[in-house]
Amino acid sequence: MADICDDAQQAEAYVLQAALASVPRIDLGPGPLYLDGVVCCRSCQEPICSARIKAVPRCSHCRDCAEEAQGG
Repeated sequence: MADICDDAQQAEAYVLQAALASVPRIDLGPGPLYLDGVVCCRSCQEPICSARIKAVPRCSHCRDCAEEAQGG
């Protein structure tokens, strides 16, 4: 027999699923390359500096390669 807590958990699960379904999907890209546990650029395979990782989470390229790809 369901009690008020069971009903509340079911309602919460329903609301959570509805909220998650309404969030648009964002393609974050492939993310960084990990070589021996070090975050590396997908283009040059050099380590990405921690300042860039902090500024651009999930960056997949070092600053130089990202600028080159953007035509800079």
